[in-house]
Amino acid sequence: MKTNIVFFILLLFSLTPSFSFCQEINKSAYSNSTTTNDRIYLESEVDIKPKLMYGENAMQRFIARNLKQDIKEPVVPKIVCSFIVEIDGTISDIKVLNSVSEHYKAQTIKVFTKFDEPWYPAVKDKKQVRCQYVYTIN
Repeated sequence: MKTNIVFFILLLFSLTPSFSFCQEINKSAYSNSTTTNDRIYLESEVDIKPKLMYGENAMQRFIARNLKQDIKEPVVPKIVCSFIVEIDGTISDIKVLNSVSEHYKAQTIKVFTKFDEPWYPAVKDKKQVRCQYVYTIN
C-alpha cells in the first residue's frame, strides 16, 4: 500500500513539469497567428495584450539608466506615454500624453526610440494586431 502511495506521489511530481510546458505552448498564439495591418486596437479591445519578451523589468531598468533628469527642470512625478506595438514586435508612434516640459518629452521619446527589446504583439481573434500601449514612468 505504501508503495502505491509513493508511486502516486512520484507520478504527480513527474507530471508537474509537463503542466508548465503546456503553458509555454499556449503562448504560441503570439507566433503562429495570422496577421492584420489595418486597425490599431486599444489594450482593452484585444484578447492578449502586448508583452515584452524579456519582461517589463527590462524596460524599467533601461529607462532608469537612460532617462536623464535636467537639474534646471523641476522634477516630474510621472510621465505618461503611449506607443504602438507593431506586429513584428517593434514600437512606433511614441508620444508623451501628459503635460511635461519639452526637455522631458524629448528625453522620453529618445529613450523609447533607443529601446530595442522585442515585444510579443497583441492578439485579437487569433490574429496578431497592432495595439496602442500606454506606459507610465514614475
